[in-house]
Amino acid sequence: MDDMKLLRDFGAALEHEPPATLARQRNRLTGARPRRRRVGLLVTGLAAVATAAAVAVPTLVLRGSVAPPTGARPAKVVTGALNVLLVGTDSEVGSKRFRKGARTDTILLVHLPADRKEITAVNIPRDSIVQIPRCGSVPARKSMINSAFDQGGLTCTVKTIETLTDVRIDHMVEVDFLAFKEVVNALGGVQVTMKQPVNDPKSKLRLPAGTSILNGEQALGYMRLRNYGDGSDMQRIKRQQVLLRAMMAKAKKMLTDPGKVSAFLGVVGKSIKADEDFDMETMVDLATSLNDSRLPTFLTVPWVPSPDDPHRVVWKQPDAEQLFARFR
Repeated sequence: MDDMKLLRDFGAALEHEPPATLARQRNRLTGARPRRRRVGLLVTGLAAVATAAAVAVPTLVLRGSVAPPTGARPAKVVTGALNVLLVGTDSEVGSKRFRKGARTDTILLVHLPADRKEITAVNIPRDSIVQIPRCGSVPARKSMINSAFDQGGLTCTVKTIETLTDVRIDHMVEVDFLAFKEVVNALGGVQVTMKQPVNDPKSKLRLPAGTSILNGEQALGYMRLRNYGDGSDMQRIKRQQVLLRAMMAKAKKMLTDPGKVSAFLGVVGKSIKADEDFDMETMVDLATSLNDSRLPTFLTVPWVPSPDDPHRVVWKQPDAEQLFARFR
């Protein structure tokens, strides 16, 4: 079955008792136009959703949902802007290496302004020493920010970041290592360039100097690589930003191939967890608003070495406060 026939059949199927949220979205997009026009809009919608996936908000079919924090939260300012928290965890559910007590290996706060033009993605260093609030039965404590997930999951991570920044997080997305590998493989691999060869047994990564196409396993090793350059978490974050930008560029190239878009979205949807308010209708609305967006500008929370441990960092003030004020 060719790709366009598959999409036409899917469009026809939507004429018969689609899910309520999808039916509302379809009617809003298509109105009473002829069937061929509806199919064209469906293809456009799939492409738009792929663009949204590249900006770290992929939630077509969720693997699971995450409860929002309880108690006091920053005020929700109705401006049309959105703040989305994306975390990558070191859990590998379903693999032989799965373990309990996972931590966040990557924490990314994505700010989408009301006009959706200049998107900003801020990396929060996992080695940040911060005050973590009480989460359920776990008392408040001072520790590395990635331990918030270990003790209270994504809900506690959101609560911690909201407490530290006074930024209201509108949506949250969780991706584990196994899911990350599946997404990279669904993209057909991702290209990176190394200034020097890599042979790191800990991250299970071996690469020559120059340009390489990484599969999912290799991309995960690249994301986690520490024994390279100065070995710092800050340099690791810079490499992650390079990899994420390459993934976004690869995803955009898929938009002319509906079959690849459909396959990619199927993998992405089954690979993540998000808050329950990030449903299909919300996602399609957000996706269509991102059509003309540029790739995100990547930043890192301003930091200085911790006075108690040179291998850890603390946020530099007032610089960090000024950065997050923009997000509010």
